[in-house]
Amino acid sequence: MTSADPALAPVYISAYLADERHREVRVVRHDGAVIPEPCASQEQFEAFVEQHRPGTDLGDPLQVYWVDHPGEWTGI
Repeated sequence: MTSADPALAPVYISAYLADERHREVRVVRHDGAVIPEPCASQEQFEAFVEQHRPGTDLGDPLQVYWVDHPGEWTGI
């Protein structure tokens, strides 16, 4: 499996912190604008990415970079 360079990945998900409700997600739109958003669930994450970077393959590590614990949300 190839891992993305976090500086090049259009979608970046911050570190998992068990005592935090959200993970910070950063999307680089096709026009180059960077949009940050705290996301608390997979559904919220998917909707945010689809809104700002439609067509992103969320399973492609070259497009989506997880600092750690891919797919995990705290749920506090």
